[in-house]
Amino acid sequence: MLDGSEATRGWRTGCYLGSLGRAPAMVALSPAAEAGPVRAALLEAGWKLVLQQSEGLDFACFPLLDDELLAAVMPLVAADDPVLVESNEAFVPVSYDSFAGYLAAQSSSRREMIRKEQRRFQAAGLRVVEVDLSARHRELAPLLRNVELKYGVAGTVEDYENYLLSIARTLGDQAICLAVFGDDDPHQSEPVAFTVIWRQDKVWRVRCWGCDYERTAGTYSYFNLVVYEPVRLAIEAGAQRLILGRGSLEAKLARGAELLRLTSVAVSLAR
Repeated sequence: MLDGSEATRGWRTGCYLGSLGRAPAMVALSPAAEAGPVRAALLEAGWKLVLQQSEGLDFACFPLLDDELLAAVMPLVAADDPVLVESNEAFVPVSYDSFAGYLAAQSSSRREMIRKEQRRFQAAGLRVVEVDLSARHRELAPLLRNVELKYGVAGTVEDYENYLLSIARTLGDQAICLAVFGDDDPHQSEPVAFTVIWRQDKVWRVRCWGCDYERTAGTYSYFNLVVYEPVRLAIEAGAQRLILGRGSLEAKLARGAELLRLTSVAVSLAR
């Protein structure tokens, strides 16, 4: 609970104000809206609803808040002795005119590492193709399950089919699905890896990754698919930030990422 924190105070049942299945603690707004006041108003309204219906709940949690959202949440809960747990996620500030500019911004040793990983990927006869997530979700689900099983999450293939289809239906053309195919698969019938990117105005988020570990071993498919290709696409689209997630932070920092602090806030509802 709360990224492994032991500060759970015996809580068992609660309510999360945020979206763990979509983008953590993201609030979708019209580009014309003034984000700060609108997000704060939404949080305040959500907190009032929780307090009105708190019977039977041990706690409420605001998960993975950036500093702006944290500043809006704390006045709501400061008197309730909240538990705060910090974590980090990696992001690439997209301030480059081209992928070559991204490379030029790295140290010479990092540039050589990135070029080596790109060459290894190409030499393995692999290529990245944008595919229709709604049409290919059943083929991609086993690849996602492979990765989840590696990290101890035992969902079924059907679980991941439903998850990917829900993204496709909810986000529509705001979701980009990139898949890896071998040159020996000209009809693109057997993807060996994939990722999904959520485009949220100027902020892009790499949301999930799946692969066939045997077919992609030693090819650096992960970094080509989850970092280099999304960076290239984000630059071309004029995005300002590419969020890479909370895992493998050191590896992402070594490829030009920076860290963003996130804070989860939990509050006892026992009265």
